[in-house]
Amino acid sequence: MKISLKWLCDFVDVSDYLKKPEPLAEILTRAGLEVEDIQNRAKDYAFVVTGIILKKEQHPNADKLSVCQVMTGEGIVHQIVCGAKNHKENDKVVAALPGAILPGNFAIQKTVLRGVDSGGMLCSTKELGVAGEDSGIMILPADTPIGLPFAQYAGLEDVTFELKVTPNRADCLSHFGLSREIACLLGRELKRKSPMFAQSAASTKEKIALEVQDTKACPRYAGRFIAGVKIGATPAWLKARLESVGMKSINNVVDVTNYVMMELGQPLHAFDANEIKGKKIIVRKSEKGEAFKTLDGTELKLTGDELVIADQERAVAMAGVIGGLNSGVSDATQDIFLESAYFQPATVRRSSRRFGINTDSCYRFVRGVDPEGTRQALDRATELLLEVAGGEAYGDSHDVYPEPVTKQPVTISTQMITDRLGYPCDAKVFEDWMRRLGCDVKALGGDSFEVLPPTFRFDLEMQMDLVEEYARLNGYDHIPESFPALRKEPLANDPMWNAVGRMVQALRAQGFSQASNYAFVGEKGEKTFLANETLLTRAGFGLPLKSVRLRNPLSEDWNVMRRTLTYGLYKNVVHNFHQGQESGMLFEVGPCFGEEKPGDYREEYRVAGILWGEPENMWVVNKKGAGLFKMKAALEAIYQNFWLQGFGLMQPKERGELPQFLHRGQAGWVMHQARADEKSGEATSFDGYLGSIHPQLLDDDKIRVPVTVFELTMRPFATAKAPLQTYRGFSRQPAVTRDLSLVMPKTLAVGDVMSTMREAGGELLKNVSVFDVFEGGNLEPGQKSVSFRLRFQDKASTLQDEAVLGRMTQVLDSVKQKWGLATR
Repeated sequence: MKISLKWLCDFVDVSDYLKKPEPLAEILTRAGLEVEDIQNRAKDYAFVVTGIILKKEQHPNADKLSVCQVMTGEGIVHQIVCGAKNHKENDKVVAALPGAILPGNFAIQKTVLRGVDSGGMLCSTKELGVAGEDSGIMILPADTPIGLPFAQYAGLEDVTFELKVTPNRADCLSHFGLSREIACLLGRELKRKSPMFAQSAASTKEKIALEVQDTKACPRYAGRFIAGVKIGATPAWLKARLESVGMKSINNVVDVTNYVMMELGQPLHAFDANEIKGKKIIVRKSEKGEAFKTLDGTELKLTGDELVIADQERAVAMAGVIGGLNSGVSDATQDIFLESAYFQPATVRRSSRRFGINTDSCYRFVRGVDPEGTRQALDRATELLLEVAGGEAYGDSHDVYPEPVTKQPVTISTQMITDRLGYPCDAKVFEDWMRRLGCDVKALGGDSFEVLPPTFRFDLEMQMDLVEEYARLNGYDHIPESFPALRKEPLANDPMWNAVGRMVQALRAQGFSQASNYAFVGEKGEKTFLANETLLTRAGFGLPLKSVRLRNPLSEDWNVMRRTLTYGLYKNVVHNFHQGQESGMLFEVGPCFGEEKPGDYREEYRVAGILWGEPENMWVVNKKGAGLFKMKAALEAIYQNFWLQGFGLMQPKERGELPQFLHRGQAGWVMHQARADEKSGEATSFDGYLGSIHPQLLDDDKIRVPVTVFELTMRPFATAKAPLQTYRGFSRQPAVTRDLSLVMPKTLAVGDVMSTMREAGGELLKNVSVFDVFEGGNLEPGQKSVSFRLRFQDKASTLQDEAVLGRMTQVLDSVKQKWGLATR
């Protein structure tokens, strides 16, 4: 929210901070109202001054340029080349001199234009970033002083703060509300203004009737009829104030309602009185299926749960959210009905979220508007409307307030505050701070007080609220630092916590960058991505299939807890690719959730990684399938890092058993030795899956590079233990290598063949590796030739050819017998 310091000066004197606003920003930030940005408009127009054109001549080398001698002070003349046509000698102008930086980060410096020196620029309204016609340079009135800073001339000597107001401090969402807080913090006088305007003898109640049917959702509703207004342009002073806080001018009537909202924090709405059917306003619940068209022309179907402002025929506004197109102020409006009301925050919040409508009014009503300020805002808006739009304010205005909102007193002692904060609470200081806040304070004797908070402080309801206020206002730096006594032995680290930290390090070492996605997602989007959700259970994950729904979701895009990490990472890839990042590697470690039965929620930690595209490399021509092999290699390294042996991939017999977002021919289940049956060697349980994203999904999202993904449960990694480290002496005997090429089906896993070789080679076979794969040539379709390198070594003696030949024969016999393979 933007706040103008000059506007604040209407209520509390902060003029001493206009030239140096940083200390005030520090005071507010320390009090919990964070100042995120400071914009000093006077500094924005540094080196921009008023001047007079003493002489204007034609540029010697350009027909469309002129050379002007511009005086910006006594005896100070600048030569400026200008391309505009609307100026002449003795015109008063605005000159941007070298060193000035105009809106759009346009820096002014000395330059040479077509062979003529130019020391500045004559500015138009567009170049200055101010409203006005842009038909040439800005020509000022003849009586404008020379050498005046433009910010001072244009009334732009203001400082604006960009405030981050927490949800519990709705009382600070206005200039008066923030002035109230500043007066409290600085101990300065708060100026209160009473609106003054003339009312006619005519009755508002006779002109527009009012019926509030739902006083629970609308505890207070006030309104006044104003006749004979003239819709037109907004006065410059009012328009400038709105623009200083980032609001655009619409017309004088609408601008007044916005002005009062920014000044007092009370949203208002002006109805075209002649469009109110039956001359009656009814505050009621909507009817199910009732049609309502908003001010921006959006057609809505109401559900029957919304609070609406209606006439005798239709809804004319959604209470606290947005006005209706059928009764808004237009250029033809002559009479208006001005509304000021207090709506129950929960009612406005539900309506806003249901239709995804967020307005400035809604923002304030949801957080809380002071019900005691309803009438004051109505009178203040009436005062301004009569000033800027004319008209006649009718008397006998509406103010329905059957059950005034009250606050309950809070009894508290200074000893209680001392106990909570850890340092002595001074009774006089506490009482002073509470009175500055606007509370009524009554001493009960001893160290106890009865404190009645004001109605505008919704967040002050119990003792701890007052403790927090005392700590905030008195300064958090008064709270002493102390460490609790350690009376127990420290607990061992949680195995899952250790595993997560180790996994993060392992994946970063493989070149992945860590992603942190929200733990909640949109149910519809996740279901569409997963398609057949039951297939996830075959990956070895231990979660039930039912999603955990949020009771109060922010939107339909965040309404359930995630069941997989892959969906979030894939959305990261889509976003990155569409932003021009055509390759990358991401991973995430975190919980996934499921619901077994109502109220029985389950959580499982998982790790997932995703890889897309390939970095540009002029030496690599064929990159087909590189991503899948690169991811497989990364997983092998991770399993080794966790001392888990026997990493492998297994494709199901039926490819339809794989999750539908994976490419059926480039995916499989991930397993390791501990999850396979010792006798049969077949997998009894899997750790997760690895594979390429389905091409159809990539095509739908316009991803033009391959994407590979894995997702694993963290359970085996959390239970993995380092093996006992023992020293084994290395062999001093030379090693012997033999190469072997085998022709095999493309579908046969090379890892299975290598396992057979290791078993047959016995203790002399120290290593088996692949150094070449060949396809095509004279090989039959569906066949490939794989070349292996086998390294033999004996610890005790030098190997003889006969021993090596014998082991090679055993290896060949084994692969032939088990796999039916032969040498090439």
